[in-house]
Amino acid sequence: MKRRTFLKLAGMSSITFAAGCGADANKTLYSLVQAPDDMVTGQASWYASTCRECPAGCGILIKNREGRAIKIEGNPLHPINRGKLCMRGQAALQGIYHPDRMKTPLIKKDGNWQPISFVEAQHILNQKTKAAAARGRDRIRMLTEMVGDSLFALFGASMKTWQSAAPLVFEPLSYDAQKAANDYTFGLKGLPNIHIEKADCLVSFGADFLETWLSPVRYAREFKAMHALKAGKKGCYHYVGPYQSLTAANADQWISCYPGTEHYLALGIVHEMLKRGRGKGLPPDFRNALQHRVADYNAANVTDATGIFSGPYETLLAGVLHATLPVFLGNSAAAHGANALQINMAANLLNYIVDPSLGQYDFEKTHRVEVAAGKTELISFLDCLNSRSVEILLLNGVNPVYALPTGLGIQETLQRSDLFVICFSNMLDDTAQLADLVIPVRHAMESWDEYSGQKGLVSTLQPAIAPLTQAPQVGDLFLSATVQAGHPATSYKAHLMDRLSSDAEHKQMKATDWIDTFQRGGVFASKPASSDSQAAAARSIQTMLEPVFEMMQATPLTVPADKNMAGLVFIAAPSIRFYDGRDGRKPWLCEVPDPLTKVAWQTPVWIHPAALRQFGLENESVVKIESEWGTVEAVVYETEGVHPTVAVMAMGQGHQFPGHYADKGCVNPMSLISHEPVPQSVVLLSAVYPVSVSGTGRKKVLAHTDGSRIQHGRKIALSVPLFRLQEQLRTAISDRPHGLTMNDFPMALPLPEGYSPKRDIYPAHAHDSYRWAMVVDLDRCIGCNACAVACYAENNVGVVGEERIKEGREMSWLRVERYLDPERPERITFLPMMCQHCDNAPCESVCPVYAPHHSKEGINNQIYNRCIGTRFCSQNCPYKVRRFNWFDWQWPEPLPQQLNPNVTVRAKGVMEKCSFCVQRIKAAHGQAKNEARMIRDGEVVPACVQTCPTDALVFGNLMDPKSRVRTLAEDIRAYQVMGYLNTKPAVIYLQKVLPI
Repeated sequence: MKRRTFLKLAGMSSITFAAGCGADANKTLYSLVQAPDDMVTGQASWYASTCRECPAGCGILIKNREGRAIKIEGNPLHPINRGKLCMRGQAALQGIYHPDRMKTPLIKKDGNWQPISFVEAQHILNQKTKAAAARGRDRIRMLTEMVGDSLFALFGASMKTWQSAAPLVFEPLSYDAQKAANDYTFGLKGLPNIHIEKADCLVSFGADFLETWLSPVRYAREFKAMHALKAGKKGCYHYVGPYQSLTAANADQWISCYPGTEHYLALGIVHEMLKRGRGKGLPPDFRNALQHRVADYNAANVTDATGIFSGPYETLLAGVLHATLPVFLGNSAAAHGANALQINMAANLLNYIVDPSLGQYDFEKTHRVEVAAGKTELISFLDCLNSRSVEILLLNGVNPVYALPTGLGIQETLQRSDLFVICFSNMLDDTAQLADLVIPVRHAMESWDEYSGQKGLVSTLQPAIAPLTQAPQVGDLFLSATVQAGHPATSYKAHLMDRLSSDAEHKQMKATDWIDTFQRGGVFASKPASSDSQAAAARSIQTMLEPVFEMMQATPLTVPADKNMAGLVFIAAPSIRFYDGRDGRKPWLCEVPDPLTKVAWQTPVWIHPAALRQFGLENESVVKIESEWGTVEAVVYETEGVHPTVAVMAMGQGHQFPGHYADKGCVNPMSLISHEPVPQSVVLLSAVYPVSVSGTGRKKVLAHTDGSRIQHGRKIALSVPLFRLQEQLRTAISDRPHGLTMNDFPMALPLPEGYSPKRDIYPAHAHDSYRWAMVVDLDRCIGCNACAVACYAENNVGVVGEERIKEGREMSWLRVERYLDPERPERITFLPMMCQHCDNAPCESVCPVYAPHHSKEGINNQIYNRCIGTRFCSQNCPYKVRRFNWFDWQWPEPLPQQLNPNVTVRAKGVMEKCSFCVQRIKAAHGQAKNEARMIRDGEVVPACVQTCPTDALVFGNLMDPKSRVRTLAEDIRAYQVMGYLNTKPAVIYLQKVLPI
């Protein structure tokens, strides 16, 4: 060793040692003197639990490293999601570490918040409830979020101890119209599972089953089971509604109709089906009466009433009438039209005509969200609060001030001086700010509990991380408050175990069985469904003909009087990112753009170009929207994805409380909505008519990440008609074109056989046993962006915020592009785009310091500590997937605890990009080396592949001729994005198949 080198190393060692002895050393260096028994430093522990981001109740696995929860994956054993997760499930981790999470209780004194201890908060809760109960009955009322049976039973027992009514379950998306329709038709005021995977034709009258409807991950899987290409065939899917949601964007045909007229189309289908001989299995009297009732719903009347063209209607009828088992879905969770009840009743009627045994339904495995109170019950609850006999209101995990129309007066009720409001919440949200006492509680991932998203299974929760605060589990608060009632359990965990063990089905389970249950995530074995419930529903529907048409009389078959509307119908739509608003402050969900608008951090209002011309407005105009119940200002997003008579805004932002990631400038669309239920119905709409739209003279730049809405003729997101694909399947693969132009350039795999002296200057790379590659099936991709959020979570991707995105400085390693067909803008193709890991990578040849490096396994590595930030690689990348760190992106405390220790956190001035989750590849290498074998096909699962609900992504070794990725790469639909550039990408795409 040279003397100069020795002195350099010695100096660096001294500086490092001195830095470690500084005052802040405890921030970077620590040692677990007494580590938990199940923790091995450097190795992850996994805890099975249940996601609580929405009522669906998907099973999850939480990854813990050195006491920190760092990643959430789907539980492959769970029957609801089978190992997959949506974007909200991936972002659930940020609920634990959110910087706005409260650490101590707060009590309001003289209008100001004062922190108190948890002991004091428990004492106030105990004394207030005891004193109120002593003064008479129903002095205490409670509104709670969706909880499991055990916790809800405890709440009910506590309320009974206090001589008060049972708690009311509040869920903003409560499916009132669907439950009422099921009650009318099936005699069941519940929400049965619908087996859409059994269909060969699916028609949705507004149900957004890929976003927020009932169980999106489950229905996404079942949707692709019926809609994906199989043996050269695929099912067809039609969507009817006034705006193009993500679910509508995945339809083979979106039929845009006048808002509130969807049931005309449904009854028109009934008319045509009976006219053409369907429904022969129906009771004759029922069929004859039904045929008489729908006689007026012929094609001419229906198209006139709904405002659609005859061509799309005939296409819809052809798909339904040629199908063996079409399945029909009603409208969305949030009712958008005055005829929401009728739409759901008509959908049930259609399913009965197709299959009188109702085999599409599972009336035993119903969705738990059915227990949520309807809006009319909620209105009665609020009326009771205003009767002034109620002294204490308990609010558990709910935010009604944000989620309910302002006309209901919930804010005024909470501010009454004679009502003491206690809120169990981890954030000082819109509702908690109006409470008198706010008590933080443990997060679901810090708690023992159970929550089953559907009947027939037990889904458990367990702590995956030590509590970050001293907050108790909410069940322990209630046990302590009612200790005088003689509850045998000393803690909520003991209460939970006692209740589960007392269940008749689980009485014989031993302690070891319960350990296995929590390790597995629940008890999933269920009895086979009996036919009794199906038969009872079938008998019930035969008596519902008159009630259906009695309801239809409210909207007879006439041309809508307001066809030429002066104003617009305003719709507040549930959001795939924020659901009903509960996830509106999580930075990953704010940063990942909306799948359809590609706008991040903002909530624009969607308006059709024709309507904009009518109002003299344009894209990015700031407009004032006024209804009878409120006024908001919003930025316009111009789109043909809405009916010209409709304006749409997504729920989720516009919260009125400060903190990190505050959605400044956004508005809450519910402030425009009426609080009055639809006449002759139990439905409270999330739409309002009319609203006026006027310009303010201002404009605001949208934080969008798309460069263009179309492909400009480039071969990026390709599709193929089904009839043409069937012809191609009869043609040998060797007949593919071989040329040098964009239209005839061949598939060139990043392997030696993909090189040709006619096309290539450089020789092929010599890969060592592995050539990692990915296949993306565009026919399976639904554009849900779960993969994008999973990438953020796995790879410590920086969150840049609204202003940086406007400058084009987003940091996402994986983005889901959406491209519109120029000739048919309603036809959308989604394309996940990440680093293509090219064999002829343009980035590698231009870097002066060789930071982009081609590994022996074909991965385009990015060596961070070699990068000097010239950005030559980004300029040379045709796919624009390389990201430059203009700043040191900061995570407010305690969000840094979410960071993955296996992935370097990049610094300012460094380029970064997708690595195919190389840390997972290295882990698989280590496991294979220990077992003296090769890595098995499917053993390496990158974060994006793991979470995809529809299995659109496949990863593997291209050098293994038997691997799934190699088999798919040889598919007739396989192509490479802009492959004519001869970069030889290792990401292979399969064309989307268009059956219509």
